[in-house]
Amino acid sequence: MNRQRVRKRDAVSRTPSRVGSWLGGLLLAVVMAHALGLGPGRPAHGQGHNAGRPPAPGLRASEILDLAKSLVLADATFDAYPLLVKLGFENSELQAKDLIAFEENGSFAYALGACTLGGSARSLGESATSRESAEVPRLFRRLIVLKPAILVVDDEVINPGSQVPVRWHLYCQKMPEAKGGTSRLIEGENELSCEALLPRKASYRLEALPTGDPESRSYSLRIESQENSARTRFLQVFHVNAGGPQNSRAHSELIAKGGEPEIVISTSRRAFRLNLPPPSEGAGEIAISMAGGKALLENRPLPSGILPHGPEGSRLLERWDADYRASRPPAWDIGRPADELRRVVSEGAVRKCRAVDLCCGSGSDAIYLARQGFDVTAIDVAPTALSQAEQKARRAGASVRWVLADVLKPPSLDPFDFIYDRGCYHVVRNQNVAAYLETVRRLSRPGTQFLLLAARRDGCHRGGTPFRLPSSVQPRFASRNQTREQPAGNESSGLGGSLAQSG
Repeated sequence: MNRQRVRKRDAVSRTPSRVGSWLGGLLLAVVMAHALGLGPGRPAHGQGHNAGRPPAPGLRASEILDLAKSLVLADATFDAYPLLVKLGFENSELQAKDLIAFEENGSFAYALGACTLGGSARSLGESATSRESAEVPRLFRRLIVLKPAILVVDDEVINPGSQVPVRWHLYCQKMPEAKGGTSRLIEGENELSCEALLPRKASYRLEALPTGDPESRSYSLRIESQENSARTRFLQVFHVNAGGPQNSRAHSELIAKGGEPEIVISTSRRAFRLNLPPPSEGAGEIAISMAGGKALLENRPLPSGILPHGPEGSRLLERWDADYRASRPPAWDIGRPADELRRVVSEGAVRKCRAVDLCCGSGSDAIYLARQGFDVTAIDVAPTALSQAEQKARRAGASVRWVLADVLKPPSLDPFDFIYDRGCYHVVRNQNVAAYLETVRRLSRPGTQFLLLAARRDGCHRGGTPFRLPSSVQPRFASRNQTREQPAGNESSGLGGSLAQSG
């Protein structure tokens, strides 16, 4: 699996991978430039983590039940974001600002956050790569809601240099039934069941909380890892059965696959397959099918950044992704590398290095670069496009890190030597060019090269007319070389423009 192992940080809003209508006499611009001088919580239940005390993340059973009941009653306008944030990132070690990735659609919702555990827990954010963060305990929390009634909780605690066992708590208002790694809690007509899949070696204990507990919790189901490791994963599957029949319960199975766990969760109607690397290392993949085997959601990546959400955000994501699920490729996806990209590589203007492709679509350009020896990361918001891209890369024998994220504020990545954009700026220049420039700044460093392909704003081809670097980009880049033009057409990438380089 070639999914990008990205260090995490906050990420919001995203541009589509579509680049509008390319048909007709468009003049596309090519700009090569060097970036100028660009460089790349609160404690749980009122108790912080202190040296010598085992880290002990946890969740409240009542809030899991509330989330599931809301999802059962949800209509098309429902937004799970507030409830998921409240469940996993407001009343625990993490806070809302610690959220790194989020996506919601008709089948599932996904959230990921991270923070350090210490006297003053804080978001990893920009400090995710610092030595200071690497030396203190850290918590990565992944929540996946398989609509409407299944919640996967994947908490990873990294506690360097400590031999203190790590604990996880489920706080309950009533005494749950527990036997080994399975437990059951009944509140009114609702039943909450839990299967603990990781850690494989753990002890389980029911505890009555003190009467004066500030959170008024009566009981705690404590899971304590018996594994002697600096990294501990608490991977659990919760299922809410709101008065349904006994056979409506979910069954979970953990399968070792290539060193990364694959979870298969089965109900009487559906089967969910999740490939989940450790939350600190990557997002993973998901596939959903009917109980009889018919695919409802083909295998696709999970997000590495916060995608648009809520009713409007979900509609936008669906519209952008639907273009890649059609019987024919989108009009802008010519199915081969752009001519200008091939030219600058073949002429040696850009040499093998670390490269990022913004709005990569189905991956033709990213795969081309990878086959030329580049170390390539490719970002897009359309999961179907990335799934197609990965299949194409596999057939081509190319290795690319595919990242499902918002290109206007991507997850934390080390700066690149080469930034490539075919059509992304063309879309966002009328939407949020400031965020686009911030992305370029964050992904750049002094000496970074930048190749930008964008259509003229008026959509007209003007033979012999030099393309001018967009005024919104000019403050960061300087153009000094000749102009090249070629007409758009079905047999050409339709690319032309000016070659620019920092002075």
